[in-house]
Amino acid sequence: MGFKEEFKREMRNVKSDVAKEVEKYWVLDFEGHQIEVMNGMMEEVLKVDGQIIAKNVRKSIWSHIVPFSTLKGTFQSNSGKTHKVYVKIGGFVKLNVTVKVDGKQLMHEALKLHFLPWTNKEYIVPFLEEQFQQYQQLITKDLPDDEFLYDEHHPKFAPGFADQLHQEAVTPFYTKKLIKLFLEQAANPNDQTRKATYEKIKDEKVISYFHEFLELFYEAEKDENRVKEEAIWLLEHAAHREVVKFALLVLGTVKCEEYKERLKVIALHEEFTGVALYALTNGTTNSNETVWHIAKNVSDWGKLEALNFLDASNEEIRQWILLEGLKNTVPGNASALMCAEKGKLDIELHEKIISGKIFDGSGVIILALLYEGAYQRLDEYEYAGQVLMRYTHHAKTHCRTFNQFYILTQIHEYLQYDEATWEDRFSSNWKPHEKRAVEENIEELSRNPIWLQQALEILQNDQEGEDEALAVAQFYKADITDIVFQKLKNNPENVQYYYSLFAVKDPKIIERLIGITESFGDFNELTNDQKVVVLSLIEELDQYNGVGLNFIGQALKTTDDHLQYMAILTLHSFDRAYWRGTEIEQLVGRYAKESKDADVKEIAKQLLSINE
Repeated sequence: MGFKEEFKREMRNVKSDVAKEVEKYWVLDFEGHQIEVMNGMMEEVLKVDGQIIAKNVRKSIWSHIVPFSTLKGTFQSNSGKTHKVYVKIGGFVKLNVTVKVDGKQLMHEALKLHFLPWTNKEYIVPFLEEQFQQYQQLITKDLPDDEFLYDEHHPKFAPGFADQLHQEAVTPFYTKKLIKLFLEQAANPNDQTRKATYEKIKDEKVISYFHEFLELFYEAEKDENRVKEEAIWLLEHAAHREVVKFALLVLGTVKCEEYKERLKVIALHEEFTGVALYALTNGTTNSNETVWHIAKNVSDWGKLEALNFLDASNEEIRQWILLEGLKNTVPGNASALMCAEKGKLDIELHEKIISGKIFDGSGVIILALLYEGAYQRLDEYEYAGQVLMRYTHHAKTHCRTFNQFYILTQIHEYLQYDEATWEDRFSSNWKPHEKRAVEENIEELSRNPIWLQQALEILQNDQEGEDEALAVAQFYKADITDIVFQKLKNNPENVQYYYSLFAVKDPKIIERLIGITESFGDFNELTNDQKVVVLSLIEELDQYNGVGLNFIGQALKTTDDHLQYMAILTLHSFDRAYWRGTEIEQLVGRYAKESKDADVKEIAKQLLSINE
């Protein structure tokens, strides 16, 4: 998102605020006739008995105060007498409205235009509380301030996700200034002090100054009762989500037992789960049961926050964490590690006999720990070796379904890392005998031919679970080349098919896969799925010296930064003789001089210097 788009969004919001503030309506009676005066941001309208007799259209969003505008018109009474109506609207500081009929003043008002940031908007917390009161749950993820935050340049995130992404710190002294403003508000609460604090809060993410605020706020001299009163005022009048979060943060610094039920409702919306639970756990007593209730009723990023606050203080909660903790969470995050640690997975699996439910719950956690994002959480888990050794041991009793065996293939894949990786693991969370035991347990279970038979059946009959079937076939090193190429005819954008054929390590297969991408057309107009396929192929080519040069050249010609980067990075692994003197060399030379991407430019320079 660039500055231009950000500015447009801010101007759109300003325009909306002005429109709502200046929109006024008056109804007057004159000898049985109804006179209506409507003032909007871009027009004024005068009606008598429902008929428009005068109208002004404004040219500027700011012209509601300068200059004055007038509306004039006539109407007839039932007796046939003609009456003249005169309306004057405008002003410099206030919205002055004067209405006269036949020169006699019927009304004069002077309304001050406040433009307070919370007025003329729907308040967020009452919006949530009304839903809960009516349905005993929150029935929508939408929030009233979505219209301020999102447009075609600002895609809507899942609730709570924006805080996970945010890494920018606030500017120096921002937090000190904010604390000063809020304490001034608490000492002297009025529109002016509240507006100053509100405006400071609403455009910065609370997550960016959360810890600094707490550190400084605890040290500040303050009247806790007044602080609490103004935090509640902000909570009840917040029309922007960051103001809600700020109010919750402040409540977490004081005793707020009387607001426990309100905090519980707010925590049910995943955008606020984390900071609402902070307020609950720090400002109220015996909060863990409440945290557990929240954890059972939120999903995705909210459930991750709830798991973080939840204390496995009894056996019932610990069992719930093992069996239910990962349901409806986002893959590839810290929730799996929290469930393993708080659920005491290592102790549970050390039992001689475990239930089928515990085996299945353990498998879900282990599979999540194996999830390959930026890195695998399993390598952070202190008891990784013990847990996988015991899990694969119990699999001899409990592994009865295809999906259960699929988990074993993923564990096996995890074992295939290089020697250096295993040296690190042996020095932290593995022992050599544990690795040997896992290998032997999986090898024993894999002797049953039914798993490969089921995998081939799924692939041949287009049944549900193709991704798992591909993994199982790869585990057995089964030749499924013909099956997969047949599937690619109908679905050339399924990247999992490509990954399954990468494992064969055959340059001829890679060339056939590149040929399939010809159906994608112009690389500047790829769909998201097509782009993933192309990027994956380019990355795979770094193992095939000189293969796919035309394909790489096609990617270099695009305007897509990701494609350019991956293409030029792959070239770095090729012998220069393959592309010296070709169009690719010309493109590399151009990127070395003109690329706006610093990494692409640097790699291009390196390629040219080596080539020389």
